[in-house]
Amino acid sequence: MKKTLICGALLAALMSAQAFASVGSDAQALMPAAQKIADPYQRGLAEGWLEIADRQDSHVLVSSVYNDAAARALNNGRHFIDGSVPFQPIYGQKNWPPVETREKWVKALQEIERTNQRAAQSPCRGEDAGRLSALTDEAWKEQDETHATHWVHGWDSIERAQKLAQQVNGELDKCAPPPPPPPAPVKPVVLSADALFDFDSAVLKPEGLRQAELLAQQWRNAGANIDLLTVTGYTDRFGSAEHNLKLSQQRALAVSTALRDLGIRARTVQIKGLGAANPVQSCPGKKATPSVVACLAPNRRVEIVTKMTAK
Repeated sequence: MKKTLICGALLAALMSAQAFASVGSDAQALMPAAQKIADPYQRGLAEGWLEIADRQDSHVLVSSVYNDAAARALNNGRHFIDGSVPFQPIYGQKNWPPVETREKWVKALQEIERTNQRAAQSPCRGEDAGRLSALTDEAWKEQDETHATHWVHGWDSIERAQKLAQQVNGELDKCAPPPPPPPAPVKPVVLSADALFDFDSAVLKPEGLRQAELLAQQWRNAGANIDLLTVTGYTDRFGSAEHNLKLSQQRALAVSTALRDLGIRARTVQIKGLGAANPVQSCPGKKATPSVVACLAPNRRVEIVTKMTAK
């Protein structure tokens, strides 16, 4: 009877080991697909999990609740290759080794975790950072496996991740930060010349003065310093080019002077007159009929651009 029980136990252990025998070979077979992943970080994750699957398959603990770690790691490799299966953690919680006897282990795990956090915030995280993320989970699995016992193991997995963390830190140190995005173009304030001035005039009428006052009050409420104030005048296409250039410049100067008289100060002031250049609306008709003149009203304008900094 005793002989039968022993044989039965050995057979059960053998069958359990055979159930996992294909994990390592499956992991190796999937590796080429992992290596073709375009994103380097995801490629590292897939490769790392397949590496873990192969390694865990070589030392399955038949009696442990973690005897499916190899199969879970294999599925995680598949998850990052094609998303065909959900991700499954291979540890329950992060159980730190006893610091009184394993201080070196604790410091190593802390270093690894800091590197993972640094990589997560870096735009330059690459293949090694992905592998490190997977290998860190394996290190925590080893610690969780022996939680609440005096027997601890898993230094080899910690050391493996620690060495890779040092390599990842070196790569991140060399990573140049991405250039800052170009500043968004400043949208000009556009004032209608028809509202500001009478026909062919560069003298602000009451409505023009009121618009200047509103604009000055808006800037005062913003509570910022004006580094640059650019005022540009435009006309429509009717009239000689010389006349239009002169009129557009006079109108820009009139607006700039009104703002100055209202207390608006800028470190640099630019006043431009561009005549009929840069029209915003095209209207057919060669003669200045009332309908064509009305159509061209958006082109008769004064544009104001400011660059401000906080006080």
